Order: sequence, then structure tokens, then C-alpha cells
Amino acid sequence: MTVNHHENVIPNVDIGVRFYKSNVDKYGYVPFHWHTSIEIVCVLDGELKFNFNGKSHRVKSQQFMVISSGVIHDVTNTPNTAFVLQIPLKFIENYHKHPELLKFQIQDKNSPNYQKIINYFLELNQINDRHYAGYLFDFGAVLLFLLKVLITDFSTSKTTKQAINTSNLKELIAFINLNYAKPLSVQYLAQKINYNPNYLSRLFKQQIGLTITDYIYKIRINAFYQDLIKTDKPISELMIKHGLNNAKTTRKTFKNIYNKLPSQIRNDFHNK
Repeated sequence: MTVNHHENVIPNVDIGVRFYKSNVDKYGYVPFHWHTSIEIVCVLDGELKFNFNGKSHRVKSQQFMVISSGVIHDVTNTPNTAFVLQIPLKFIENYHKHPELLKFQIQDKNSPNYQKIINYFLELNQINDRHYAGYLFDFGAVLLFLLKVLITDFSTSKTTKQAINTSNLKELIAFINLNYAKPLSVQYLAQKINYNPNYLSRLFKQQIGLTITDYIYKIRINAFYQDLIKTDKPISELMIKHGLNNAKTTRKTFKNIYNKLPSQIRNDFHNK
């Protein structure tokens, strides 16, 4: 299970950003987390579903999504191939003041500039793969063109009340991620951050896009999945370990995320 909810970007390109091609051959789920960077994901094949700002965002083949710095998000995926570009705020500060305030909106996926972003990703991948003499100059040039289009055509710099309210929710999500197997009621969680339970329920649903109960269940399912593929312990025992007390609901939710039942997933891993 993901313990490091706030992810720092470790550059893999010498100019100070992280860029890589991701190949995932299984259905999966990454729990809610956030970055101190801007993350752009460009899907080549398959599909990703992001939850953030209270909405679900599906990203299909030849589409991209931008996650602003500090935004709480999770990811559900089908088998997929995608480019991932993570740009630390310090890098962007050289070209745009207060990048931490940038908020991105992808509205017209048929616009010429939307397609430009896709093409820039393909160029970055070609340059990064070849590693010819001076390739970092070309990588940096294409990266700046991408960043310019992204900021000038797909962003605003407005501070919203929603952004201000996320700090306590981040604290709450980190607590849930670490204590998911324990009995966690809305009343108990609200008390942890000094909120009214009804207000917390509304705020969580509004900003995260899931109810607190649904998120706790997804975290439990995710931890159950990790143990399922790493251990030989009985499935029923693992359900109890991770707080999944209703076997029928567990199997249904599990299949919705991973496209297979727990027993089928275990058989797949054992037959490799």
C-alpha cells in the first residue's frame, strides 16, 4: 500500500524534470496522493481514470491529463501505455511566477493546441530514447514549448476556496491510508480534525469525488490485492486482515477495480 502520500519528484532527466514511458499490463488502483510538481500524463493505449476536485476524469488513447501541484488525486487504470512528465515547481519558476497557483482545465480535446501537446510528448520520447550528443538541448527546447502551450492555453492562476480547504483533507487521507484496517467511522474521523461529521462528509464528497466510506473500502481492497499477490494466505483470512467483512461486496468491488475476482488474480500470479 502507498504510505508516502505526498510524492516528491526525483528528476531522471538532467535538466531537472522526470519523464518516462509507463507500460502496465494489469488493472490497478493508486490511492489518493499529491505532488509538489505539475504532472502531465499522456495515454497511448488503454485508459486511466483520475478522481480530483470532486470529479472523475477519463483519459483514453491519444489524450492527456494535467494534475496541478498539491491537488489530491487517485488513479484507476486498465492495462495501458502512457508517458508521464513531472515538472517540479522550481523548474517552472524560471518562466512563470507562482506556479503553485496554476490550475489546469482541459475543455476542448479537438483544439490544435491539444494535439500539439500530444505531439510534443512523442518528440520528447524520441529524443530521450536516442540520447545523441546534445540531446538535452533538444529535450529542453521541446519541453519549454510544451510548457508554454500548457500554461498559456490550459491554465488559470486563480486561488480558490477549494484549494485552501485541502490541507485538513490531506491530513485525513494520510491518516486513513495508514489506519484503513481499523474501524473508522465518519464521526471518529471528523473528531480527528475538529470538523462537524456532516460538514466533513459533504466536503470530502465535494472535493474528492467519493464518500469517506467508499474511499476507505477502496483502500482496503487495494491493500488486500497487494497481499493477495504476495502471499499464500487464505483469501478469507486476508479479507478479515484488511477489514473486509462482507465477502460478496468485496468480490464485487474487487472485480470492478481489477476486472477479475480475487481467486482469478491469485491463479494468474501463481501460474506465471
